[in-house]
Amino acid sequence: MAVLRSLSIDRMERLIGALLEQSEFQLIRFENQPSKGGAGIPDAIIQSSLRLLIETKTQRNTVRKDQVIRHLARLDEASETNLTLLMLTPDDVRPKTLDEINDDRVAWTSFTTLDQAINELLEDPKEVVSEREAFLLRELQAMLEAEGLTASLNDTVVVAARNAWPEYQELHAYVCQPNRSFQIVQRMGFYSQGVIYPLIPRITASFDDVVMEKNSHAGALGQLVNRLVDEGHRPEGERFKVMMLSAPDSPDTITLDQPIPNDKRSKSGKPTAFTMGQRYVPSERLLIAKVTSDLDEAE
Repeated sequence: MAVLRSLSIDRMERLIGALLEQSEFQLIRFENQPSKGGAGIPDAIIQSSLRLLIETKTQRNTVRKDQVIRHLARLDEASETNLTLLMLTPDDVRPKTLDEINDDRVAWTSFTTLDQAINELLEDPKEVVSEREAFLLRELQAMLEAEGLTASLNDTVVVAARNAWPEYQELHAYVCQPNRSFQIVQRMGFYSQGVIYPLIPRITASFDDVVMEKNSHAGALGQLVNRLVDEGHRPEGERFKVMMLSAPDSPDTITLDQPIPNDKRSKSGKPTAFTMGQRYVPSERLLIAKVTSDLDEAE
């Protein structure tokens, strides 16, 4: 809460919206010359009608039904229009206790999702994040990791891949900004054009800060850097993170039966991207998923 309180309203809304899976989430609404709600038309209105209760757990499988019911009773007495109880836990899937309660005011998310939402926020070139905000968010991520709250069974990172997917097929690698943060995973998937593509390669090596200089690196990395520069994939002299991946026809690469179409929707029913940066899932669930919502379901 201390970190959230220190963020701008826009950044706070984006993070909470990601946790609630509501891309249009608003804490406060600003409107010029509102025509509805009365005869007079003021120059502007600032309005909010939200009560969000947050309950956190630091151990898996510790959500208690009686506690959730007490929190919902508190919401019953609230006068705000939008009422939500957000359960934030280290569980890999939604606790079954919450399904037993069957109340649409209850939302669940994991610390892993919070960690991912912070990454996507900090890596979004359209977001102007101050140095202070970035420092606080990275410190929060470090604390979550140190406490083991983001440890997950998810072994695959799925990345937004408009350009990365064809590049992987050609170069068998993933190249991004230097020192980009990833959880410890074994595989990579690619999401673009509304689908997760059917090849899930193994990450064979990772280099955080690689200078694009020809003939300055040894082995497979050196061959890749030479090709990246020679073929104009990356400017010479600039720095990038490089992740070497198993080839499409390698036995180390998982081949799905078909691409997995994205059916993710916000709470209001609007289509929303499966990921705009990176998202973590179990490879075993990718093998059986028919649509992306299957990746969120418990086994």
